[in-house]
This record gives sequence, structure tokens and C-alpha cells, in this order.
Amino acid sequence: MSGVRLLESIGLRPGQIAAAVGGGGKTSLLRALARECAGAGWRPVIMTTTTHILAPGNSEGALFLGEAASVKDRLDRQFRHLPEIITLARARAGEVPVPAGGAGETKMKLRGFGAAETGFFRPEEGALLVEADGSRGLPIKAPGPDEPVIPPETDIVLGVVGLDALGEPIDEDHVFRPERLAEVADMATGEAVTAESIGRLAAHPEGLFRRAPAGARKIIILNKSERIGAMEKLEQIGYIISKAACAPKGPAEAVLFTSFNQSGLRAVFQAP
Repeated sequence: MSGVRLLESIGLRPGQIAAAVGGGGKTSLLRALARECAGAGWRPVIMTTTTHILAPGNSEGALFLGEAASVKDRLDRQFRHLPEIITLARARAGEVPVPAGGAGETKMKLRGFGAAETGFFRPEEGALLVEADGSRGLPIKAPGPDEPVIPPETDIVLGVVGLDALGEPIDEDHVFRPERLAEVADMATGEAVTAESIGRLAAHPEGLFRRAPAGARKIIILNKSERIGAMEKLEQIGYIISKAACAPKGPAEAVLFTSFNQSGLRAVFQAP
């Protein structure tokens, strides 16, 4: 399935809500998904957050700021003239360093809405894409006691893990909340992250899909698959993780590997 669009791979439909949780890459994933939705003619495509999100760049759509009620009123009043892609947030929350940027490069961080408020923004013929927790850009995490913050109306939960975590130690440099990940994955801090430990993280009730609505579809997203290379290795990783975390044993319905190429972020392999 190399090069398949994300929209087709996750099965998102107009009028639905998708929330991304887990490790680094959530914003890039949702922005790529937003571009695909807009390209399919969905209007409007709305991005927001229940925690924090980076402000969109000049080519990444419009930005609406304000309290939930005033933002919803603006959406309703301007419905026929809205941009294709809109990021909604409550307020600016200061500048943060850009990990992939040059020395000293920063970007504006935005503070979002409560989980109960985000459902106000669900468009009938568009999509609502929600970043539902943070990870400080680290590739893998286990949620804290108040995380993630997933809107109750969410239709699809995308649990994100970066494959650059594989082989790295469970420590502060590579994992957000390493002690919590070690506990959930039944490992010791300092041990290397493996496909088995990712599977245990995704399967555990307090792991990747913690607080996901019972009726929501749950898909594991493994980004940066270009770091793995051989398709045989992806198949092996996918088998291990899906055996642990996909139905009937676990909460997920599929493991989806994604990669950046010339046309953007694409699905390259799916298991089972």
C-alpha cells in the first residue's frame, strides 16, 4: 500500500472528529490529514487542541483565536467564506523552540479548549482534527494522570509513536515520562524500546489509548518509517505490535506506518 493517502487509510468521513495522542509527530500528522481533507473538497477542515499546538505557518491555513462561544459564532457567521483549513485556539501561549529549525528559531504555541468545548466546532461537511496531548517532541510517551484530553464525541483516535524511539533507552532524552512508560510496558528505565514494548504500551488500559471513548476507532500510527528501510522489517514490527495491541487482544484495529515523501505524509504499510 506504499504511498496511500492517510484519509483512505484511517477511514475518516466528512463530519467526523479525529484526535491524535501519543508521541511526537501529531501536529505534522494532523496537518497532512487536513490538507488531504481540503483536497477532497471537505469544508471547512478545522484543527484545534485540548492542550497546546504550534501556530500554523503562512501556508498552513487561517488562525482564529478566542473563547469557544465567540469562535463558534465567527465560524457560523462566516460559514460561506471560510478558508479551507482553519486552526482554532483560545489564546497565544508564548514562543517555543522549533526542534527541526535553525539555532534560535521559535514558533508560537497556542492554548486550546476543554474537551467538552471542542465538539462545538464539528463541521457537518468538513472534519475536526484535535491534538489531544503533548510530548515535548519526543517520539514516545505514556500518558500522565490527566492525559490525554480527548473530546467525548471523537470518532477516531490516532495513537502516535515515532519509530526513531526503537533501540533508544527509556530515559528523559528519548521518552516523555520514562518512569511511566517503563511501568506500563513492564520494563526498567534504561532498557531499550522495542516493538514488544510499543505493543504493550498500546495494549495497556493506562497506555496509548487511555481515556479514548469506548465507541471510537483506535489506530496506531508509527511515523518515520523511512528510518526502518526494508519492508520485511516493517512487516515484522507490524506483526509484533498488532499481535499485542490489535483486536481481539487489544483496543486497536490496525497499525499504520507513515512516511514523508515528495507528495507529503503517506501511509506505506498497514498491519494486520
